[in-house]
This record gives sequence, structure tokens and C-alpha cells, in this order.
Amino acid sequence: MTKATTAPAPAYMARIRNQIRDAEAKADVSLIAKLDVMRSILHARQVEDLPAPHVGQDAIVRLGRAIQSDISSTNDIFRSHNSLVDAKVEITGGPGHGETLPFVEDGGVERQAAA
Repeated sequence: MTKATTAPAPAYMARIRNQIRDAEAKADVSLIAKLDVMRSILHARQVEDLPAPHVGQDAIVRLGRAIQSDISSTNDIFRSHNSLVDAKVEITGGPGHGETLPFVEDGGVERQAAA
């Protein structure tokens, strides 16, 4: 049940918010790193002096599995984030996800776009 008045979020909530956002960002970095390796392997297979077009196939299959695992893990992190936001609303009566700005750090400074 939501409280009628809004109270400021306790310090532990701010810490958890920052940690879950950091976990989301690191999950994306991990996924990007695996995709970069996959792309490099695929580009290397296009080189004419490789002995066969299936070189690295085992690595591609294993990376594909790791990528799928990362996507599943990231989905669980996002669901955890949503659950934490719901708990915050219940505890403080404050705004939910609709009022939060994505990729904004404390002080209103936007994060740099990924290059």
C-alpha cells in the first residue's frame, strides 16, 4: 500500500539505485565486448588466406551461447531494477519509473554517449 505523503528516499535507496544502474551499464559493456569479439572472428574468417571458411566456428558457437546468457542476465537485472522501483514507491510514496530520467547521474549531468 502506498503512503499518502511522499518522503525523501533514504540513503540506502540512493546507494542501491546507483549500484543497480552500474550493474546495468556493466552488463551492457560485457555484451558489447562479446559482440566485438564475435565480429572480429567473423571478419577474420573473410580473409582469403585462412585454410577453411569454418575456422573459428566452435568459438562462434560458444560466444553465441555466452551472448545469449548475457542477454538473459541483463533482462533479470532490468526486472530487478523495476522491482526495486516498485518497492521504493511503496516505501516512500514517491515517483516511480515514469518520473525517472534514463542515463542521468546525480546533479543532472548526462552520461556521455557510447562511442
